Amino acid sequence: MALLTRYCERMSRLVSEKMNNGMVIDLHVHTRHYSGCSSIEPEHLIEQALEVGLDGLVLTEHGILWASTRLIPLQEEGARNGLVILAGQEITCMDRGRRLDFLVFGLNRSLGTASTPQDLIDLVHYEGGVIVAAHPYKPSRLGVGYHGVGDGLYDLDLDGVELQHPDHNEEAKRKVQAAAKKLGLPMTGGSDAHDIFQLGDYATFFQNRVTTIEELAAEIRAGRVEALNGSTRP
Repeated sequence: MALLTRYCERMSRLVSEKMNNGMVIDLHVHTRHYSGCSSIEPEHLIEQALEVGLDGLVLTEHGILWASTRLIPLQEEGARNGLVILAGQEITCMDRGRRLDFLVFGLNRSLGTASTPQDLIDLVHYEGGVIVAAHPYKPSRLGVGYHGVGDGLYDLDLDGVELQHPDHNEEAKRKVQAAAKKLGLPMTGGSDAHDIFQLGDYATFFQNRVTTIEELAAEIRAGRVEALNGSTRP
């Protein structure tokens, strides 16, 4: 009964936050505009995002930040429909033949790839951004290890870690939760959408409203976020 009471109190608090000013944002989205591996046409994003209940989304192309001349018209259309659209990027580091992916928010230029995770972290922090380990325990296609940083989480000065992701099974989620607890890191969620119907499958709840990438980065840095399995409003 006590556990049920605590659960109900928590859900009541989250609902109250959402009604006041919270947001549900998919932090990990790719489009064919800059990511050749995606089939998503940017002009289809707004309708689908609203359909699945998102308040915002972040375009995280591989190594590329959306040019403002192309981003602003999409943002303006989103704003007319009550949807916040921001741009970050997903950066790959190679480590002894392994791909280690990170989500970067708050920088104003494209980064391409990085030589090592620590070099990337140092650069992002120097320029005032935040960096989140993307799908750290996603199984490698080679069948050994991870397509992500894995237990290397414990050795890096990250700002957050992606918990909810389509390639994270329950064991992977337990590993992320253990690392986040020990390191004091906020956990995020993102669909890693490459197909329009994947949008919002996983998302992140922000306690406060954000309208700029700087505000979003600040909220992650402060830990005022919660990973969601789906875009259902908490």
